[in-house]
This record gives sequence, structure tokens and C-alpha cells, in this order.
Amino acid sequence: MMKLTQFELSKIGKNRTVLGALVVSLFILFGIFYVGYHYSQENFSARDNVEAGYPAKLDKSIKEKYSGDLTDEKVKEIVSDYMEIGQDAKTDSALVFYPFYWDIQSTFIPRKNYDLFLVMLDKLENGQRLSIEEVPIKKIDDNDFQNFDKPLQLGNYVPWTDLYKIVGNLYILISVLVALVCSLVFSDDTSRNMNQILFTTKYGKSKSLISKLLAGISASTCLFVAIHIINFITFALMNDISGWKSSIQTNFAMKLFDFPMEWNHLQVFLCIIGLQFLGILFVAATSVLVSSFVKTPLSSFATATGLYLLPALLMQAFKGNIVSKYLYFFPINQANVKNILVLLSSEGDFFRTSVVSNLLLLSLFLLVSYVFFNFIAYRRMKVWRF
Repeated sequence: MMKLTQFELSKIGKNRTVLGALVVSLFILFGIFYVGYHYSQENFSARDNVEAGYPAKLDKSIKEKYSGDLTDEKVKEIVSDYMEIGQDAKTDSALVFYPFYWDIQSTFIPRKNYDLFLVMLDKLENGQRLSIEEVPIKKIDDNDFQNFDKPLQLGNYVPWTDLYKIVGNLYILISVLVALVCSLVFSDDTSRNMNQILFTTKYGKSKSLISKLLAGISASTCLFVAIHIINFITFALMNDISGWKSSIQTNFAMKLFDFPMEWNHLQVFLCIIGLQFLGILFVAATSVLVSSFVKTPLSSFATATGLYLLPALLMQAFKGNIVSKYLYFFPINQANVKNILVLLSSEGDFFRTSVVSNLLLLSLFLLVSYVFFNFIAYRRMKVWRF
């Protein structure tokens, strides 16, 4: 069985369409990294900060001054430091921007009530400086943060926000690649009239079919793991990842203040990766099933891709309708990390009342669908006739 599976994997690896798609995917992957990391809001503003004579990023300050328990005193210190830099920069006519400072001050000083930036400008025009004591800063309790036995932990969440965006984009890329690979599992041999030969060998239909299914899932898993390893290495090389241990509730860009689980950024990342892997299994099984019914690889890939994208189109058609709730079971609608976390934790918007039970429900659906679709594909090819 192992040799048969290796043979099927080699067929996939030598397929010119797959090789061409992998080459194109490398360019797309580079583009995703280039835009998502190199031209992220933080890295883009870092170049302007350096030109203005300020540190490119706040990595050192966050680790040395701000990391730790989230308290009202720490928020006040952060806003004060933001004001000092902002007022110095405006005095020097320089453009300085740090997403960490901006997110936190905009959270605790809502602009609809008090525009800190404009107030600082007015003070500077009159030759004065605004002091922290004059600024109405909201308390942590006023933002409805989720309470746990231990205080929420603050850290350098900005790079992790960029990572979550990249992970969503990679999910779509991997899904399309998997759809291509798995759409060849049966349709490629069918289009070349190879079934008549393969199904009459000593291995018969059973072992041959199982080896094809194993090859499809093995190739899909390898693609998923390889791309995410490359992504995380790139992320770690280009960013400070010390914010992994900070609470997801203190990610002031995502604003998940009332998320009910005591998870840090690394735990959220691993949870999303696990859910996405199950989604990839679903996409692989769907593509294999289509491959067992369609006679040509191109038609199989087009159909599998169409089925993958269909729930996203239906989501737009049924927006606000109860039907849209069910459409979140499909992988294409699980690409946005913030949206899926909000959905899993929203009471009444999904099927269960807790994040864990909703995750289990989603996982069960994807796993059962994976097994069921593979079984149907196997039975379909098992009764295939010349």
C-alpha cells in the first residue's frame, strides 16, 4: 500500500499542471508576504519614523515598559508617551506614527467625544503643550473587557494582527491548490483511459483506490504544512513575536475585548490553524468527490473551485438571513480570523453558547463531511465500469 501511495504521489508531483501551479503559487506567496509584512501598516510607517529621527518601531519599549498586566495606570502611561512623541513630532513638522499607540489611545479616548490629535494641535499652535491630566481617559472597566481570575496581559500584538491577516489569505491560496491537486486524483486517469489498466492489476480496485485517496490527502497536508512553516519563519524573521503571550482581548486593533476564552495570541493562532486544516480536508474531499464524477481534470478543477467559492457568493445573497449562519460551516467563509472568532463567541449568532462547543461543532461537521465525501468517491469508483 505504501508503494502504491508513493506511486500516486509521484504522479501528482510530475503533473505539469501541478508543477506550473506551484511555480505561480510561489510568486503569489511572495506577493502576500511582501504586501502583508513588508508593507504592513507598522513596517510602512517605520520608514517614515526613522526619517523623522524616531525609532522605527516600539518593540523595545513594549517589552521593557508596557508588557504585563493591563491596568489603568499602564494605559495612562502609554497615552502620556504617545502625547510626548506626538507633540514633539508636530513641533518638528515630522510625521510619526505607531499603530500600538494609535490603537490604544483611540480605544480609551473615543474621537467622537474628544479628538486628542486636534486638541494637541490647537495647544501647539498657541505655544502650549497638552498634559496627560487634561485628557479624559476611559477606565478599563468602561470598555467591557472580559474578566478572568488573572489580569489580562498586554504585549506587542501588532505583528500578530498582521499574521492573522496573512493566515486568512494563505488559507484561500492553499484551498485552491488543494482543489487542483485533488481534482486530478481520479479524473486524470479517467481522461487518459487508464482505469481499464489500473483496475485489472493484481492490486485490484480496492488498494488502488485507497492509495489514490491517501495520496490526495498526503499531498494536501504537505502543501498546508509547508506553506505555514514558510509563513511562520518569515513572520518571525521580520517581526518581534514576543506578543505571543499577550491576551487576545488586549489586541486593540481587533477589539475582541469581550472574547470569553482566556487565550493568548499563540493559542488563537494554533486554534485557527487547526480549524483551517480541517477545512483543507473538507476541500480535498470535495475535490476528490468531484474528480470521481468528472472525466477531465480541467472540468474537475473548475467544478471543485466553483463549489469552494459558492458559499461566499451565497453569503452575500443571504446576508442578514438565517441561512448565512449555516454558510459559516464552509471553509471559504472561515478565512477572516476576527470574523470567525466573533462568530464563535457570539451568543445566539451560532448554534451553541460557548466557543469550545462551537469549535467542536464546526470540527465535527468538517471531519464527517471529509469521511463521507471520500466514502462516496470510493464507492463511485468501486462500481466504475469500462
